[in-house]
Amino acid sequence: MVVNVNYDDVKTQITELIEAAMRGDKVVITKNGIQIVQLVPMKTARKPKFGSAKGKIKFAPDFNAPLADFNEYMQ
Repeated sequence: MVVNVNYDDVKTQITELIEAAMRGDKVVITKNGIQIVQLVPMKTARKPKFGSAKGKIKFAPDFNAPLADFNEYMQ
């Protein structure tokens, strides 16, 4: 369902508009007949699951080897 509301009426209907957006309705705010804002609910952030990147990260075999640029400092 699409809910169109005039910019001047938002103050009095904000609670209903937020509830409509959270239900999944498309809430569009217009000013002078032009669509200016669409009200959409936030996506809930998911917490990363511990260990979910296991096997996705690979290190080069020489990862811990000293860099050639530091050879003079290492001696």
